[in-house]
Amino acid sequence: MNPYQIDHWPNQVCAAPGAVSRLGALAAEMGVRRALVVCGATVAGGEMLTRVRAGLGDVCAGVFDGIEAQNPLPCIEAGAEAARAIDADAIISVGGGSAIDAGKCIAMMLATGGDYMPYLIEFGAKGSMDRQTLGDGVLPHIAMPTTAGSSSEVMPTAGCRDPAARRKLLFWDSALVPRLVVLDPEMAVFASPSLTAHSGMTAMARCIEGLYSAKRNPVSTGLALHGAKLLRRSLPRSIIEPGDIDARAECQIACLMSGVATINAMASIVHAVGHVVGGRFGLQHGVAHSLLLPPSMRLLLPAIGEAQFDVLEALGGRRDGLSADEAGSAAAASIADLIGELPLRQRLGETNIGEDDLPGIADAAMDDYMMPDAPRAVSRDEVLGVLRQAW
Repeated sequence: MNPYQIDHWPNQVCAAPGAVSRLGALAAEMGVRRALVVCGATVAGGEMLTRVRAGLGDVCAGVFDGIEAQNPLPCIEAGAEAARAIDADAIISVGGGSAIDAGKCIAMMLATGGDYMPYLIEFGAKGSMDRQTLGDGVLPHIAMPTTAGSSSEVMPTAGCRDPAARRKLLFWDSALVPRLVVLDPEMAVFASPSLTAHSGMTAMARCIEGLYSAKRNPVSTGLALHGAKLLRRSLPRSIIEPGDIDARAECQIACLMSGVATINAMASIVHAVGHVVGGRFGLQHGVAHSLLLPPSMRLLLPAIGEAQFDVLEALGGRRDGLSADEAGSAAAASIADLIGELPLRQRLGETNIGEDDLPGIADAAMDDYMMPDAPRAVSRDEVLGVLRQAW
C-alpha cells in the first residue's frame, strides 16, 4: 500500500433539523458571550437571520450583513471593523461559501491587525505553500452553511478577492477551521434552485477531483464516493422539492464529506481554473466547477485505471460489459447529464468569459498550487483543451 496521512478533520459538528435553535447554548458552551453574525443580504433579508437571532439570544452582539460574492477585500475589512466595534469574542457565519470564508478572513484580519500578506499562499518553486502560520489568537468561529455546499465549514482554507488586482487571495491555516459546524437542513430550504444547483455542483466537483487526485487515500476515497452518491441522488430532489428535508440533509453531509475528502487528498484542474476565473472575472465557483468537471473527468479519470468503475457506480451507473476507461467516460457522461437536469449555465461562453480569454486562463492555472495534485502531469495545452470543451 502507499503510505498516507490524514491531517485535516472537522472539529465539532452538530447536525439536526432545527439545530439553529441551539446556537446560543452551543456558543455558550464554547465560552462565547459577544458574537458577531456574518452574512450576506439574502440571509439578512429574510427568515434565516430571524431564526439565527432567536437561537442566539443575548449571545448575538451584532450583525455584519455586507458579505458579497467572492468576498471583495473591502467587505472583509469592513467586517473586521464591525467586529472591533462590538468587541466580538467570536464569529458566527451563516450562508454559503462566501459567508463562511468571510468569517475566516475577518478572524484572520483581526488576529494579524490587517497585515494579511505574510499569510497568503504562495506556491513555491519546490512545490511547497510558503507562508507564515497564524498560531494562537484567532477568534473562535461557528459556521452554519445554508447551501448545498462550499465545504468551507470543515476546511483550513479561505479566500477573498482583491478587485483592484483582479486576484484571488488564498489562505491555508489550521487556525481557520471553524470550531463548530451547525448543519440544519431546515435552514437550507431557503436556498434558490440556482444557488442549490451551483453550490451542490461545487461539492460534486470536490468529490470527483478527490477521487482522481494523486494524493487520494482510502479515507478520502471512501468519503468522496459516498458524498458523490448522495449528491447524485439528492441534489436534483432538493431543487424539484425544495422543502424535502431529507434531501437537504443529504446534500449538507455530502458537502461536508467532500470537503474532508479533498482537503486531505486535494483537488486539481477544476479548482485551479476556478481560482483563476473567480479572481479575474468574479465568476461564481459553482459555474466554473460544473462546466469544467465533465471534460476534466474525460482527461484525468483514465489515470486511476480500475477505480473508474467505483466512480461510475457511485454516480448510479453499472459496470456491466464496460472497460475501465469506458466506465470513466460513462461517469463523465453521467455528470454532464446531471448538469443538463439542473438550472445551470451549460457553457462558459454564456458567462462574461470570452473565447480569447481562454489561453490566458490556461497559463495562469498552470501556476496554481493545486495543479501538481492531478493524477498525472497536465500540460498547458491540455488545460486549454478542457476550457475549449467547456466554452
